[in-house]
Amino acid sequence: MMFFLFLFVTISLDVAVSQDDCLVSSSCSHQGPLIRFPFRLKGQPDRCGYPGFELSCTEKNETILELPHSVKVLVKNISYESHEMMVQDPEKCLPRQLQNLSLAASPFNFKLSNQWEALYDFTFFNCSSKKREMSYVDPIPCLSLPDYPVYAVMSTAGIRDVDLSSCQKMYNISAVPYPVSELSKGFSLNWSSEICRNCEESMKCKLKSNSKEPETECIGEPATGAGKKVVTAGPIIGFFLLLVAVSVL
Repeated sequence: MMFFLFLFVTISLDVAVSQDDCLVSSSCSHQGPLIRFPFRLKGQPDRCGYPGFELSCTEKNETILELPHSVKVLVKNISYESHEMMVQDPEKCLPRQLQNLSLAASPFNFKLSNQWEALYDFTFFNCSSKKREMSYVDPIPCLSLPDYPVYAVMSTAGIRDVDLSSCQKMYNISAVPYPVSELSKGFSLNWSSEICRNCEESMKCKLKSNSKEPETECIGEPATGAGKKVVTAGPIIGFFLLLVAVSVL
């Protein structure tokens, strides 16, 4: 009988701990952003985060988000209340990665500063050192060489606005804020407020169990360490000791 009691407690503890694993907040460093649902750290069960919200830690304990397709950015800050985060290119040259970026395939969007700001399409050109003073053109210092400056030309620019003589087309990018060069300093991404809607003021949220589509539900405050596991496991251990005492009698 003791064996079955031990087996019962072991299984119960495993279930309790596995359920609590998703409620424990984490981070890559003491200075790094707090990581909790809808985000999860790589290596945690999929159920601990919303699809597309996986983060990882670098060898330098920096927080990394990988966007489609293979675009990696450092996560500097996460605001769960306003559903946004501040990110930065690791090399401080985001235009180099923009040709691979596809936010349409991710749960994130560029956060615009105001209602008048918009997203634009650009074409990148590698030009000679000929001096140019043109409208709708954004020089990209981190891609340029002394004699070969690189420009991001807005797709809405007319032929009269742009002098592209002695320039060679590099690639196109779609739906990014202007000016492109400023993105290297850092930029904000946001996600749908429908994820964990109405939970952030007083409660947190998690994925619903046994749901075919990703759905969330509100829960109590998450733990910040192992203490939550002890609280959950305590009643189970007490029940086990009670059964042992009864069996001895």
